[in-house]
Amino acid sequence: MRTVRGGLLVGIAAGALLIGSPAKAQADKAITFDIPAQSLTGALREVARQGGLEFSAPADPLRGRQSGRLTGHHTIEDAARLLLAGTKLTAQITDGALIVQEKAAAAKNDAMGNGENELIITGTRLKSAPSASPMLQLDGDQIKLAGQTDLGQAIRSVPQNFGGGQNPGVGWGASGINNQNIDSSSTANLRGLGGDATLTLLNGHRLSYGSFVQAVDLGAIPLAAVERMDIVADGASAIYGSDAVGGVVNIVLKQGYDGASVAATLGGATNGGDFQQQYSAVGGKDWGSGSLIAAYGHQSNSAIYSGDRSYTDYMPDKNTLYPRTVQNSAVIALRQGVARDVEMLLDATYSRRNSFMSYVTDYGLAYEERPAVTSYSVTPSLRAGLAPGWKLTLSGTYGQSKSQYDEQAFQDGAIDYRSWGHYLNKLVNVEGYASGSLKGIAARPIDLVIGAGYRYNSYSYAPSGVPLDAGSVNSYYGFAEAALPLVAPEDGNRLAHRLILNGAIRYENYLGMASVAVPKLGLIYGPNRAFDLKASWGRSFKAPTLSQQFQQREAYLYSAGLLGGSAFPAGSTVLIDYGGSVDLKPEKAETWSATLDIHPPALDRFRASVSYFHVTYLDRIVQPVSGAALFNALSDPAYAAFVAYDPSSEQLQRIISAASKYYDYSGGTGLSQTIAILYDRYVNAARQSVQGIDLSAQYEIALKGLSSLTVSGNASWLWSKQKTSDDAGEIVLAGTIFNPPRLRARGSAIWTDQKWTFAAYLNHSGGLEDNRITPSLKIASQTTLDLSARFALPDSQPVLGGLTLQLSAQNVSNKRPPYARPSGGYSYYVNYDSTNFSPVGRFVSLTISKDW
Repeated sequence: MRTVRGGLLVGIAAGALLIGSPAKAQADKAITFDIPAQSLTGALREVARQGGLEFSAPADPLRGRQSGRLTGHHTIEDAARLLLAGTKLTAQITDGALIVQEKAAAAKNDAMGNGENELIITGTRLKSAPSASPMLQLDGDQIKLAGQTDLGQAIRSVPQNFGGGQNPGVGWGASGINNQNIDSSSTANLRGLGGDATLTLLNGHRLSYGSFVQAVDLGAIPLAAVERMDIVADGASAIYGSDAVGGVVNIVLKQGYDGASVAATLGGATNGGDFQQQYSAVGGKDWGSGSLIAAYGHQSNSAIYSGDRSYTDYMPDKNTLYPRTVQNSAVIALRQGVARDVEMLLDATYSRRNSFMSYVTDYGLAYEERPAVTSYSVTPSLRAGLAPGWKLTLSGTYGQSKSQYDEQAFQDGAIDYRSWGHYLNKLVNVEGYASGSLKGIAARPIDLVIGAGYRYNSYSYAPSGVPLDAGSVNSYYGFAEAALPLVAPEDGNRLAHRLILNGAIRYENYLGMASVAVPKLGLIYGPNRAFDLKASWGRSFKAPTLSQQFQQREAYLYSAGLLGGSAFPAGSTVLIDYGGSVDLKPEKAETWSATLDIHPPALDRFRASVSYFHVTYLDRIVQPVSGAALFNALSDPAYAAFVAYDPSSEQLQRIISAASKYYDYSGGTGLSQTIAILYDRYVNAARQSVQGIDLSAQYEIALKGLSSLTVSGNASWLWSKQKTSDDAGEIVLAGTIFNPPRLRARGSAIWTDQKWTFAAYLNHSGGLEDNRITPSLKIASQTTLDLSARFALPDSQPVLGGLTLQLSAQNVSNKRPPYARPSGGYSYYVNYDSTNFSPVGRFVSLTISKDW
């Protein structure tokens, strides 16, 4: 760590030596271009890169367009305008970015005087400086091309993400309290650090948590409205606050959309089950002073049962491998200029999902679950000019997610019991910040953001509709972020093509709990046009989830033998102290990464990136002994720190008195022979380390005519381990069952011309070790192939112009999940790792869409 921080200081010193003279404004400086014919998007991106600028453009108007060769001496804006000649698009440079937009949107921006369409850059609030953290980007259209019908499917295909936590495919028997399907939501889980350690945003603002897992449901956003999904797999608490330990997922809605589109998808698993229907509509209108986009999506699928798959025929009938769901969702984004330097914005979402799951035990008890989750959010914002080059942004968010559950148990066809209730999460977030440039302090303007905010989260658990666990947390925060461009590409500096330093700091005060201050530093050094070296270091934090704090406290009395105690007298018992704790403190992490970006001018359509990352995660909140580990609590040394032997009667009574409920499962022995207390309430005890390497590459090859071939790949190698307490030994996580594999990779090859597109995707998940029982069992790796073919009629065609047909097949060879022993030997638990592998198998779909 000292080496990284020392490197940042050396970079600062080097930067001071490199800037020998003040730099002039270079927006109008000409550059010699020689860019071959290719896709129009690729050519524009290359113009921006050679000018050292970020690039932003709407995907739909550029889709399928090709550029001619661009040569000569031009300014950046002139080069972009030459490429855009004959289209309804225009380009301009604003705040360090080349922004391409439709001419109507550009006219609107000029009329309002702000000169820009909103540019959303994930990983930083600065509009002109790239982030030093590595970032992945999933284009909304590319998600559809892959045959993926929602953002949950998309994030689960990303190698840096783990499919455990709250996800619809997680089945019975997956270990860990959070590895379960509560309501068929889909949550991001970067690096396998937990869904609550990945921050999910919509257009840069927060959404309400869901269920008791305190993670955001990606599936609540209709894919039809999505421009792209940005993924920053690096700690970002200094920018965004709590939960960003694993990184940030930002869903960016379509902007400047003027038109309409409808789509229908039908598909199903060829082995049975998961028959899907999806219908969507999106419409947008730009009226000069403002714009509106509205999207609606309906999606339903049938369940997959154990009888639908040969490898689960050992299970009792009607055990659900994948739930039945019906979902309706909508989103609205409104922009309206109210004065020359003032713009009002509104983002609003709504989603309702109903699910059905069932399972039958070995002893004939059948369970049926019918969860339903309703969520919505409203975010009004105001952007106003303060002074030349400065803006004020004010925003407020109110969001709510209500997860209702309804479980019934049947014995011999007659109802045995019913459990129903709900989890309710609410969010209120108010924030304001000013952004602009400080001039005259350094050779170039220093880009600066400074702001403050207030956030309120509440949580309640209401079994039978009666609130039982309830609590809330308030936090006030302030933040600042700055970027200093020391060397720019147009300087002609022999020692550096570009050099940028950036930093951020955030202070957050959780009333009654703790206060946290976290910094982040970044360095971007480009020795020439072919390479960029990036380094980032920072601290992150995660506040305790509200369920961890306010879950009711309960006490259980069990036989010592049941908990692994074999050397105690007959009748010995153990008292378990279980539940939440209001004394929990925020979890803390130190993260750093080093990245090499490769984009050689000789291969102008090739780019690659390799990153090394390291996360040290301290004070992790754990329920010390959970799941099947409870049966080894007295025999496994890993849990010795949480067991207190020879308790006094006062200690026992104190725990029982503090508990809201006391359950005596001792068989009549009672407290008289209690030999130990197991402290199993949530506690800040664990230490986790995660490190690894990410590798990505993409190369676009121009072919004859207007066709091109794009080959890309993304892989992640991961090593992670955890200590439950200071006295416990290290537990290997990555590469073991119900944890991320050491290696995940996804590659693609996409050929396209003006009408046809063919795509192939190769997905690989490395093998795992099932270490739940000795001897351990090796779980095989899995490699699957996905294929898609799309035919699109040009917009110029009469009547049928804008019509698109797409046929997709996922897991073409119909590979089953690699075998793993059912947890605990129970026949109603699946015999595969459902956090890493899917029971869907081969899935074939047909999509028809029409644009206007």
